[in-house]
Amino acid sequence: MKKLALLALTAAFSLVSANGFAAEKAAASAPAIHKAKKAEKKKVASAQKAQAAKSDASAPKAKKAHKHAGKKEASAQKAQAAKADASAPKAKKAHKHVAKKHAAKKEASAAQKAQAAKADASAPKAKKAKKHVAKKEASAQKAQAAKADASAPKAKKAKKHAAKKEASAQKAQAAKADASAPVAKKAHKHHAKKHHAAKKEASAAQKAQAAKADASAPVAKKAHKHHAKKHHAAKKEASAAQKAQAAKADASAPVAKKAHKHHAKKHHAAKKEASAAQKAQAAKKDASAPAKKAAKHAGKKAASAAK
Repeated sequence: MKKLALLALTAAFSLVSANGFAAEKAAASAPAIHKAKKAEKKKVASAQKAQAAKSDASAPKAKKAHKHAGKKEASAQKAQAAKADASAPKAKKAHKHVAKKHAAKKEASAAQKAQAAKADASAPKAKKAKKHVAKKEASAQKAQAAKADASAPKAKKAKKHAAKKEASAQKAQAAKADASAPVAKKAHKHHAKKHHAAKKEASAAQKAQAAKADASAPVAKKAHKHHAKKHHAAKKEASAAQKAQAAKADASAPVAKKAHKHHAKKHHAAKKEASAAQKAQAAKKDASAPAKKAAKHAGKKAASAAK
């Protein structure tokens, strides 16, 4: 406000001086202008007085406002200082924590460097040991390959010998089958004749047996029920035994699987040799089957006659 008042005063003084200079020039030629300038001077003087009065009136308010701003600034500075004092221990602790972390980092870095140095020192030894192991493995593989090459001709010879034996056995079996074919054919014809005669004789015996069966049916029914009960109990026992056997089988499965593979190889060779023999044996059984049936029928007939 003081600066404004000073500016106003200087402006007024410059106007007054300018007006006075102009008035001196125009005094001789224009009395009317002189009067107007006087009136203007009075107006300026009154305006300056009013401005000075306003400045004097507003000076205490400006002074009070300045003091209030100063007090506010001082209280803010005090509060800031109090905050700084309160946060100083925390900042000190945080600084110590950071220092500890930094020391731990340094220790870890030194340990890592030492570990890296150890690794660099032990690398050549590990490389040499690896090369030595690789050489040993390569020599073992070469020895194994040499053994395999040495045993290959023997295995081939044994395989050929086994094949020859199997072929000779098949030929002998086929010769036996060819030799026994006519005899089996004759026996079959003779047996067919006997079987036809025995069939006729057996018809009457079967009828008599049927009559006996009808008579003995109630007794047989009771016996069947008793047998069924026994059979049910035996079935339960057999089921428990089967479960126990299955558990044992599951336990022994890996060992049995290995043994089965080994046995399967042997069995395959034996199966080929036995195939021709089985076929010849089956032919013999087919030829002798009617004779066996006739013998069984005759035995039954004799038993019924004895009864």
